[in-house]
Amino acid sequence: MGVFNARYLYISTSPRSPYRIQHYLKLLEEFEGRIWSPSTTQIEYYNRMVEKQEGDFEIGNSKNPAFSARDKVGRAPKAFGFVKLDPSIEITNAGKAFLNKNLETETLVRQLLKYQFPSPYYPEGNINKGYFNIKPFLELLRLIYTVGELTKNEFRAFGITMTDYHDFEDVIKKIHSYRKQETDSKKPKRKFYAEYIENYVHELYKDEFLKGNVGVRESKEKSSKNFVATKVRNIKDYADAYLRYLIGTELVLVNKQRKIVISSDKIEDVEFILKTVPREAIDYSLESYEDYLFNPVLPELVTDNYDVVKNKINAVNEELAKYTQLLLGEESIPMIDTSDDSLLGLKVQLQEKENLLKKYSVEEYSHKLKNLNQSEIDDIISTFEGIKAQEYFDNPLFLEWNCWRAITMINNGNIQGSFKTNTLGEPTGTAGGNMADIVGDYGDFNMICEVTMSGGKKQYEMENEPVMRHLGELRQKTRKETFGLFVAPKINDSVIAEFYYKHKIKTRIYGGTVEIIPFTIDEFAKFFMRAVSRPVKMNEKDIQQIHQESIRIAENAEDEIEWREKIVDYVLNI
Repeated sequence: MGVFNARYLYISTSPRSPYRIQHYLKLLEEFEGRIWSPSTTQIEYYNRMVEKQEGDFEIGNSKNPAFSARDKVGRAPKAFGFVKLDPSIEITNAGKAFLNKNLETETLVRQLLKYQFPSPYYPEGNINKGYFNIKPFLELLRLIYTVGELTKNEFRAFGITMTDYHDFEDVIKKIHSYRKQETDSKKPKRKFYAEYIENYVHELYKDEFLKGNVGVRESKEKSSKNFVATKVRNIKDYADAYLRYLIGTELVLVNKQRKIVISSDKIEDVEFILKTVPREAIDYSLESYEDYLFNPVLPELVTDNYDVVKNKINAVNEELAKYTQLLLGEESIPMIDTSDDSLLGLKVQLQEKENLLKKYSVEEYSHKLKNLNQSEIDDIISTFEGIKAQEYFDNPLFLEWNCWRAITMINNGNIQGSFKTNTLGEPTGTAGGNMADIVGDYGDFNMICEVTMSGGKKQYEMENEPVMRHLGELRQKTRKETFGLFVAPKINDSVIAEFYYKHKIKTRIYGGTVEIIPFTIDEFAKFFMRAVSRPVKMNEKDIQQIHQESIRIAENAEDEIEWREKIVDYVLNI
């Protein structure tokens, strides 16, 4: 990995979700024992990713397949100790534990707590020598726990810029001072933060400005303005990545007020971590660091205590009992094997019961959404606005979750989202790359919904093929009429043309024509408001008619522009 030169917390921003790493590890299993070579195995690995349609990248379009493979395997999976690539490819014991569905969450927690600066993987460079002595995830947990709640901008300004745990108390004081200054200021919060973080970067790198060292890897332009803008973007990107990983542990969540908080059912876990995990970034040799990093049972967690796990199971059982009346098509909670009373057996029971709790939390919320509560309607519209303004730590995740909420509220179909949730029903991660984001089962037909925050040429390259494949695979699997919606901030012209032509041209690979209707976020939000404001609630036939109307318009339209304009107009006036 080599030297890093940032003066703020660094983390790989790829993949977007920590659980995407599992896809990469599963593909890597067949390469274990071989040399990780740019001329052979890296290209082979990339080709396998294309074949399996795994990964959040432009599938099949890489100009440098070996680099794309290294980007997926040699960054986050290696940094967090899931894989070792030298002298040969090896999925570590920690990596194997992460692939175990019953141990994945606690394994992720352990591995993140080992991540430190400096380390044999990330030694300091000349520009940041002496800046770091920190275990980032440990101190970020401590910061959220101590302050109680953080805004996204506070997390960026004070979490990602904290590089030495000895400065923790000073950081707390700075947060309180920032909040007072922000309150006293008459400036909009966004402008206040922008000025604050730009001034921070100027101060952080003032010695480099004096030397004229204002070049950045991301651009050929050498200017102080570009230098600062690049560092500010990096802080934002790294903050969002850290937050996605923290939320993936289920210890942290973003509440409806868009504040970062400790999950209420994980306070005991966090308190144990803060009391027991050493704060010092230990000066390891490479060998000793990897011995620690690859160990799947270190550091100790509260769930390594037998009595604690039993108490957690009892608490989850109490929560599950509340859902008995809400289960869809089930008379009672499914039986879980309780014969193995070892610590590992209890952990498996706890994980399975928590998975049920996640499922039932979502089902309960689905029932609530179908009541058309005005506060939920307002929140859905507000969330769409927040997504467009890029206000969330993971806008693709919140777009997926919000579209699921909207579609669930619109009608009575069985609407399933592919996003991951915690036991409170809060979204924690986006769908994997090999499944539709949202699937609606309406009895006689299906409707999928795919979402993306990408735009321009990238939208066409990343989304076109997967969207059609997901639809075709679902239709072939269920043998039912199936169509799709596609939602993005803006719709690329090439995407419109492709979806239009697929209405008219049969293909064997997709089992006939493929009907997908593209909407901007604004258009979809208007459709949602129209649907929930109707005197009579939309039913399955109304949804199916959208599909039939799209086919009819496509058959008679002069071109893709006329087709899209007319089908959107139809949907907005249905």
